[in-house]
Amino acid sequence: MQYTNFLIGLSSVAVATAAAPPAVTATSSPFKVSVGEDGLTYTPSNIIAPVGTKITFDFYPKNHTVTQSSFADPCHPLAAGGFFSDFNPTKAGTEGNTFTITVEDTKPIWFYCSQTTGSHCQAGMVGAINAKQSGNVTLDAFITLAKNATTSTFPEGGISGGVLSTFSATASSGISLPTYTAASTTLSTFSGTFPGPTSSPTTVETGGASSRSASLFGIAVLFVGAASML
Repeated sequence: MQYTNFLIGLSSVAVATAAAPPAVTATSSPFKVSVGEDGLTYTPSNIIAPVGTKITFDFYPKNHTVTQSSFADPCHPLAAGGFFSDFNPTKAGTEGNTFTITVEDTKPIWFYCSQTTGSHCQAGMVGAINAKQSGNVTLDAFITLAKNATTSTFPEGGISGGVLSTFSATASSGISLPTYTAASTTLSTFSGTFPGPTSSPTTVETGGASSRSASLFGIAVLFVGAASML
């Protein structure tokens, strides 16, 4: 049945209107692909990437995946192997997570969003890396097949085949975070004013007599003592 659906879908490609955008060559590694930034699409979705290129999928609202499939069976994961970013819910106005894969060879890579709310895959949220740009096995053909695919599914077991990086404020450009000095863990407080280099010491009174009175009394005692020795 799956093969029959594939042939029916493939035969309709000849009369289908081209829907895939022109191919974009990855000139950097990692190469960014926005997920859901411009609606139900990957931007860019038609990528030519040399072997060894890292493709980083950057998630935008609301909740999307990047799931590898085969050309013949879009909207469903590979029977074995393949990559899966898992679902990445992202709030409006914030950066999302990223999922990075590495292009291991020159074979075409087909992927889709497995979100069933809104039927993202069937609505055209699919993409390809190193797909042929002419003939029957193109991204145009893949889009047409996806439109006729059954309800999307996704792999069991969570993230696979790539690296998911969780958004962190410290990694976001334009956000300035306060820094703290480890040595400033204890604060000392002082009430009053420090005397300057030429200032006289401040008189500190204790009890009922000042230090000046105590000095005069001591001089008097010494005077009396000296007089008694005469």
